[in-house]
Amino acid sequence: MFIFLLVSCTNEPTPETIQTPLTEEGKAVFERVPSSSSNISFTNHVEENFKNFFARFQYVYNGGGVAIGDIDGDGLQDVYFTANETGNKLYRNTGDMTFEDITDAAGVAGNGGWDNGVVMADVNGDGHLDIYLCRGGSADDSSPGDRANLLFLNDGKGKFREAAKEFGLADTGYSLQAVFFDMDNDNDLDVYVTNRPDKFFIPYRSVLEAKARQDPKFSDQLYRNDNNQFTQVTETAGITRNFGYGLGLVTADVNNDGFTDILVSNDYLENDYLYENQGDGTFVESIEKYTNHTSFYGMGIDASDLNNDGFEDLIQLDMSPEDYVRSKTTMASMNVDEYRRIMASGFHDQYMHNSLQLNRGNGFFSEISQLSGVAKSDWSWAVLGADFDNDAQKEIFITNGYRRDVADKDGNIRFQKYLKSPERRARTDEENARIVIDMFKSVPLQNYLYDDSGALRFRNAAGEWGLGEASFSNGAAYGDLDNDGDLDLVINNLEEEAFIYRNNITPGGSLRLWLQGPKGNSYGLGAKVTVEQAEGKQYQQMKTVRGYLSSVEPYVHFGLGELGPVERVRVVWPDGKESVVERPATAELLTVSHQDAKQRSSPPVPLAPLFAEVTDEHFATTFIQRENEFDDYASQVLLPHAHSKSGPAVAVGDVNGDGRDDFYVGGAKKIAGALFLQQADGKFTAGDAAFVAADAKHEDTAAEFFDADGDGDPDLYVVSGGSEFPEESPNFQDRLYLNDGSGRFSKSEGLPDIRSSGSCIAPFDMDGDGDLDLFVGGRVVPARYPAAPQSFLLENEGGIFRDVTAERAPELERVGMVSSAVWSDTDGDGVAELIVVGEWMPITVFKKEGSTYQNVTAAGGLEETQGWWNKVIAADLDGDGDEDFVLGNLGLNYKFSASAEKPFYVFASDFDQNGSNDIFLAKENGKDLVPIRGRECSSQQVPGIAEKFPTYNAFAAAELAEIIDLEKPDAIRYEVREFANSWLENDGGKLVLHRLPLEAQFSVINGIVATDVNGDGHEDLVTVGNKYEVEIETTRADGGTGTVLLGGKGDETFVALSPAESGVFLPENVKGAYPIRLGENGQRALLVAINEGPLRLLKY
Repeated sequence: MFIFLLVSCTNEPTPETIQTPLTEEGKAVFERVPSSSSNISFTNHVEENFKNFFARFQYVYNGGGVAIGDIDGDGLQDVYFTANETGNKLYRNTGDMTFEDITDAAGVAGNGGWDNGVVMADVNGDGHLDIYLCRGGSADDSSPGDRANLLFLNDGKGKFREAAKEFGLADTGYSLQAVFFDMDNDNDLDVYVTNRPDKFFIPYRSVLEAKARQDPKFSDQLYRNDNNQFTQVTETAGITRNFGYGLGLVTADVNNDGFTDILVSNDYLENDYLYENQGDGTFVESIEKYTNHTSFYGMGIDASDLNNDGFEDLIQLDMSPEDYVRSKTTMASMNVDEYRRIMASGFHDQYMHNSLQLNRGNGFFSEISQLSGVAKSDWSWAVLGADFDNDAQKEIFITNGYRRDVADKDGNIRFQKYLKSPERRARTDEENARIVIDMFKSVPLQNYLYDDSGALRFRNAAGEWGLGEASFSNGAAYGDLDNDGDLDLVINNLEEEAFIYRNNITPGGSLRLWLQGPKGNSYGLGAKVTVEQAEGKQYQQMKTVRGYLSSVEPYVHFGLGELGPVERVRVVWPDGKESVVERPATAELLTVSHQDAKQRSSPPVPLAPLFAEVTDEHFATTFIQRENEFDDYASQVLLPHAHSKSGPAVAVGDVNGDGRDDFYVGGAKKIAGALFLQQADGKFTAGDAAFVAADAKHEDTAAEFFDADGDGDPDLYVVSGGSEFPEESPNFQDRLYLNDGSGRFSKSEGLPDIRSSGSCIAPFDMDGDGDLDLFVGGRVVPARYPAAPQSFLLENEGGIFRDVTAERAPELERVGMVSSAVWSDTDGDGVAELIVVGEWMPITVFKKEGSTYQNVTAAGGLEETQGWWNKVIAADLDGDGDEDFVLGNLGLNYKFSASAEKPFYVFASDFDQNGSNDIFLAKENGKDLVPIRGRECSSQQVPGIAEKFPTYNAFAAAELAEIIDLEKPDAIRYEVREFANSWLENDGGKLVLHRLPLEAQFSVINGIVATDVNGDGHEDLVTVGNKYEVEIETTRADGGTGTVLLGGKGDETFVALSPAESGVFLPENVKGAYPIRLGENGQRALLVAINEGPLRLLKY
């Protein structure tokens, strides 16, 4: 008898124990300096009236920015604030965190107009920091003169003169922010300005029309520096079809080609922009090339290397609340049909939460905010990725708050009701504005400080770090205001004095660099700095514009942590020259001068990846899988994902006996499958697939070549499935096609009546009679999610298959929503067990006892391994002679989470007794069980909910048991306790569950191949996946790019390779990978199946 052992054990890097940062005298990391001490009393006040009415001007509460820099050369960082209406302020740093207001003396108040973003940069190359202001308010109350941006040139002594028009930078658009950078590596600073439309909530058709027109007032502008005269080159440089609300702006060399790219975070439905620098003064918008999705209501953005791998990652903010009640009372409405029309019009995938785009080293980004724990921080503005505690790991600081809770659903219902009332018509505009403004409560929110707990996992530590004050905070910047070696924070608030936070980290343990660039780029903007320490490296690209409407101090700060002494500092300047400083002193400011830089001696050596794409070499024409149109949600509004898009099914085998692998690829409903035969030169050509043409009405969901009739050649079994047909439809009948030995197939009548939507097939000689019997898994019952469909055990009797499930394995018949199965001898007794996995199922094991198979899952302790398992394979991963198992699951980068302590639930029944199946996903919120979906979509499924809970607040306050009858006798209740992609170690009959490494948790895993990819004699793993077919309120699982995990370390762990190291880059909706041999020499390769995409071949 074999034994199961479920151990809380993981190969995924464990987040480190949180260490409280060491601070002076045991204080919190940050300590607010009161205005009575700092002398900074700046407040951004906006008068609430009809002129500043959010229904007329949606950006009225968006706040202002901060700029930090040494404007007078005294070695202390000064601070500039923008105010929307009341006049900007410049404060000179007088030392010891005290400041002096020198606004009027310096001449930089910028009175008039509505001021937004601010940048400190040496615009004219004289070595002094100048100040550039971006302006633009309500369309009804601003003139071109009020909107003209301002450039204050610094004379180096604290006096400024306005010279925007003189320099060609008096942009009169509705400007939000600007960034100075060297776009063409000619050692002077060019500038990109984000301008927004003058109207808000514009329909997508109008957006498309405006993009075609591109009015400069409402579109971003690019200015090239021609000897301190700035020339507008927007459209000639490729900045076209631009019509966004660029609240966030940052530059970074995202593809590491030596040229700085531009990233714009756009509010509302317009795509975010990633302008890829072509190196010739032009750009190509490439957001869809580099990302699979971004944030919808894009706010602030930053680029920062969060995992110290030498590549800058992106953090983009949105406005999704972490708090359960706020999430239910402020959730934006989703119009499914409108969303589909928007996507069909060419807009990029966007979702309403923060994004953390992890740079995969090849320029592509995997969005992992949900895995990292940073997806939701409420109505957020500035984001800054920096090392605030000098531990050599960057934290993420986020400002938060909106003066009026205008997203409140109940408030908007009251607003709409008032608009139709006779009282409104009897009052003045000013009176009506005041009444409506007061309908929306004022809810200040805490800012966030995400502390890196290791393994790209973050937790909000704002309160314990001294940042827990609730506020309406907008722009923010950091700088070492007291020259003690750590980063202090300055925050611009609405209706409250600015926050000045002193950093109390124990002095020492940091390195601060002053980059003395060439004359036209005196602060070295765009330079790449690598600090090499005894125990690791850190990387930053010099930039000051980051976050929201703000610019940080123009220095580069590294916390050194416990990585040992600094051995080397390497600076690569924008013009390609390099400066190297060996073993620098770290106790003081390190100056690195471009004047001493040299040409780089040799370019980096490119990696030699293990895999190479060879698709074009082996296919004369590209095969692209097509899906039929079907709406899984029409009958089940609350369905979490579709079951109609699981293909393509693939089977590999030598069908014509020529010694070369061929393959079958299945078709969707009303699309016939195809047979591909490999020729002597390794190319694949279409074979005769007339045998499946008559069966195109079926949806192929799995296929397998095996010898069904004992004649020595591979026959083809095709599973029918999907959700397009009604329950018990004859279109769910599986098919068996017999091979005549030459690759010609004919349909067999040797299958029993099967009317279950299937998912998988697992051949095995279960009765020892020398032929192959079959397990066929049932996947879904259409319109009755998550009911268990029928699965089958088919006994082979001379090529005729008989359903023996009821007599041999009755518990297997309705075991669950099966997705995958494998036969393997887990306990070494010479008899294989059947391992079955699926959605809402534990890892389920059937052991042969006599002539029957018994479910021994609970007896072995695996009953609490419920997951959304997609795939299981068997392989000896640890080289001990028995088979282990690798299991594809949902992954840890998803909207839903689960654990043994806090499972994820589903309840289903006809709760309102109207004849349709109702689905309620649920989670624990504190001690309460609450619904995942909101009042609006829940009441679409169960209309009585809207009547029972007339307000969104009432719904948000209700437990699930108050919404539906959880004790209904026929109600289905399932739970998930593990979403991690995992492997099950077979330790002499004991099965020990481990999580796969972090890189394998970025998305759903659908396909797994165990093979020795590097020739070291140990089994490695290749995993593929993603899941695009989810309901529109859930972010699709698209963070996977395919992962190669090297085994053989001998300590039960795997090493994940980057895409550049492995050569595997599969960011599409991949449904499987299949080993295949190519050409006469049998070159090893993987055939990759992509939903609504091309087949791909990767050799290794």
